[in-house]
Amino acid sequence: WPRPPLNYCILITLALCNSASGSLTVQQIYQFTRQHFPFFQTAPEGWKNTIRHNLCFSSCFEKTTGFVCSEGNRKSCLWKLTPEGRRKFQEEAQALPKEALDLVRRSMSEP
Repeated sequence: WPRPPLNYCILITLALCNSASGSLTVQQIYQFTRQHFPFFQTAPEGWKNTIRHNLCFSSCFEKTTGFVCSEGNRKSCLWKLTPEGRRKFQEEAQALPKEALDLVRRSMSEP
């Protein structure tokens, strides 16, 4: 599978926008990314660090006040898109050239 021609902020935003509640844990973002973009199923694990870095340091995302208990009763925080993040996503998505959109479709398991 080809690497999707999308930056990590867009990948995270796609995951958040496709969730029922609009918020996800980091693990759920990883799961969405692997499920929809098979490139990441076999890619070196470094992409996960980049996802975490973008969540923590981009003004596009913020932690919610909610927590989810996962395996072993470990609490995981939820992340959501900020209004600025939503605006940036719309601008960047509209600016993608047709060739990039075609490559995005080819890089997805179910476009």
